[in-house]
Amino acid sequence: MSKIINKRNYKTVSFGSEGYTNLDAFTELTPTASNHGELRIMDNGGSWKVGASKNLYTALGEPHFVKVLMSDTQVAFKAVPDGTPGAYEFCKGAIIYSTDLAEKIKTLAANTEFKSNATTRCGRIDAVQTDEDGSITVLLSFD
Repeated sequence: MSKIINKRNYKTVSFGSEGYTNLDAFTELTPTASNHGELRIMDNGGSWKVGASKNLYTALGEPHFVKVLMSDTQVAFKAVPDGTPGAYEFCKGAIIYSTDLAEKIKTLAANTEFKSNATTRCGRIDAVQTDEDGSITVLLSFD
Protein backbone atom coordinates (compact mmCIF):
# COMPACT_ATOMS: atom_id res chain seq x y z
CA MET A 1 0.00 0.00 0.00
CA SER A 2 1.40 3.41 -0.97
CA LYS A 3 1.40 6.44 1.28
CA ILE A 4 1.81 10.07 0.31
CA ILE A 5 4.52 12.11 2.01
CA ASN A 6 5.13 15.61 0.70
CA LYS A 7 3.11 14.72 -2.40
CA ARG A 8 5.39 11.80 -3.26
CA ASN A 9 4.50 8.13 -3.18
CA TYR A 10 6.51 5.42 -1.54
CA LYS A 11 5.70 1.82 -0.83
CA THR A 12 5.70 0.06 2.50
CA VAL A 13 7.85 -3.08 2.35
CA SER A 14 7.70 -5.83 4.97
CA PHE A 15 10.67 -8.00 5.93
CA GLY A 16 11.14 -10.85 3.47
CA SER A 17 8.70 -9.54 0.89
CA GLU A 18 9.46 -8.57 -2.69
CA GLY A 19 11.28 -5.25 -2.83
CA TYR A 20 12.80 -5.61 0.67
CA THR A 21 16.41 -4.35 0.75
CA ASN A 22 18.89 -6.29 2.88
CA LEU A 23 20.99 -3.78 4.83
CA ASP A 24 23.90 -6.15 5.58
CA ALA A 25 26.02 -4.59 2.81
CA PHE A 26 25.44 -1.05 4.11
CA THR A 27 28.06 0.73 6.22
CA GLU A 28 26.88 2.47 9.39
CA LEU A 29 27.77 6.15 9.67
CA THR A 30 28.36 7.58 13.12
CA PRO A 31 28.96 11.17 14.18
CA THR A 32 32.30 12.17 15.65
CA ALA A 33 31.37 14.64 18.37
CA SER A 34 34.96 15.15 19.52
CA ASN A 35 35.77 16.98 16.26
CA HIS A 36 33.27 19.67 17.15
CA GLY A 37 34.01 20.33 20.82
CA GLU A 38 32.84 18.82 24.07
CA LEU A 39 31.02 21.91 25.34
CA ARG A 40 28.19 23.81 23.74
CA ILE A 41 28.04 27.49 24.63
CA MET A 42 24.56 28.71 23.70
CA ASP A 43 23.28 32.26 23.43
CA ASN A 44 19.55 32.73 23.65
CA GLY A 45 19.08 36.45 23.28
CA GLY A 46 21.77 37.41 25.80
CA SER A 47 21.02 34.59 28.23
CA TRP A 48 23.88 32.10 28.02
CA LYS A 49 23.99 28.42 28.95
CA VAL A 50 26.54 25.62 28.84
CA GLY A 51 25.82 22.17 27.46
CA ALA A 52 27.92 19.04 27.80
CA SER A 53 28.44 16.77 24.80
CA LYS A 54 27.36 13.15 25.09
CA ASN A 55 31.06 12.19 25.40
CA LEU A 56 31.61 14.57 28.32
CA TYR A 57 28.35 13.72 30.07
CA THR A 58 29.00 9.97 29.75
CA ALA A 59 32.62 10.31 30.89
CA LEU A 60 31.35 12.03 34.06
CA GLY A 61 28.99 9.12 34.75
CA GLU A 62 25.85 11.09 33.81
CA PRO A 63 25.65 13.05 37.08
CA HIS A 64 22.90 15.45 38.12
CA PHE A 65 25.35 17.87 39.74
CA VAL A 66 28.92 18.98 38.97
CA LYS A 67 31.49 21.29 40.45
CA VAL A 68 33.32 23.39 37.88
CA LEU A 69 36.92 24.41 38.54
CA MET A 70 39.12 26.59 36.34
CA SER A 71 42.81 27.21 35.83
CA ASP A 72 44.41 29.65 33.40
CA THR A 73 44.14 27.11 30.55
CA GLN A 74 41.67 24.38 31.57
CA VAL A 75 38.22 23.71 32.99
CA ALA A 76 37.52 20.71 35.20
CA PHE A 77 34.05 19.23 35.62
CA LYS A 78 33.77 17.06 38.74
CA ALA A 79 30.73 14.85 39.36
CA VAL A 80 29.37 15.45 42.87
CA PRO A 81 26.43 14.12 44.90
CA ASP A 82 23.03 15.83 44.83
CA GLY A 83 22.83 18.74 47.23
CA THR A 84 26.56 19.56 47.20
CA PRO A 85 26.93 23.28 48.03
CA GLY A 86 28.15 25.39 45.11
CA ALA A 87 27.45 22.70 42.51
CA TYR A 88 25.84 23.33 39.15
CA GLU A 89 22.83 21.24 38.18
CA PHE A 90 22.73 19.44 34.84
CA CYS A 91 19.22 19.97 33.55
CA LYS A 92 17.54 18.06 30.73
CA GLY A 93 19.94 17.68 27.82
CA ALA A 94 23.03 18.04 30.07
CA ILE A 95 22.52 21.82 30.16
CA ILE A 96 23.77 24.20 32.85
CA TYR A 97 21.76 27.43 32.86
CA SER A 98 24.40 29.95 33.89
CA THR A 99 25.40 33.06 31.98
CA ASP A 100 28.26 33.62 34.44
CA LEU A 101 29.74 30.13 33.83
CA ALA A 102 29.39 30.54 30.06
CA GLU A 103 31.18 33.90 30.17
CA LYS A 104 34.08 32.43 32.18
CA ILE A 105 34.47 29.51 29.78
CA LYS A 106 34.37 31.91 26.83
CA THR A 107 37.42 33.72 28.24
CA LEU A 108 39.40 30.44 28.14
CA ALA A 109 38.25 29.72 24.58
CA ALA A 110 39.62 33.02 23.31
CA ASN A 111 40.38 31.60 19.84
CA THR A 112 36.73 30.63 19.33
CA GLU A 113 34.16 32.99 17.82
CA PHE A 114 30.89 33.04 19.77
CA LYS A 115 27.98 34.36 17.72
CA SER A 116 24.78 35.90 19.01
CA ASN A 117 21.69 33.68 19.12
CA ALA A 118 23.75 30.63 18.17
CA THR A 119 25.39 27.54 19.65
CA THR A 120 29.17 27.29 19.52
CA ARG A 121 31.09 24.12 20.28
CA CYS A 122 34.48 24.28 21.93
CA GLY A 123 36.88 22.39 24.17
CA ARG A 124 38.42 18.95 24.07
CA ILE A 125 38.82 16.34 26.77
CA ASP A 126 42.42 16.11 27.98
CA ALA A 127 41.91 13.59 30.78
CA VAL A 128 39.30 11.68 32.74
CA GLN A 129 40.44 10.88 36.26
CA THR A 130 39.07 9.32 39.39
CA ASP A 131 39.82 11.26 42.57
CA GLU A 132 40.66 9.80 45.98
CA ASP A 133 36.99 9.92 47.00
CA GLY A 134 35.99 7.97 43.86
CA SER A 135 34.43 10.94 42.06
CA ILE A 136 35.08 11.42 38.37
CA THR A 137 36.70 14.58 37.04
CA VAL A 138 37.04 15.50 33.36
CA LEU A 139 39.67 18.07 32.33
CA LEU A 140 39.03 20.15 29.20
CA SER A 141 41.32 22.48 27.28
CA PHE A 142 40.59 25.11 24.63
CA ASP A 143 43.55 25.49 22.29
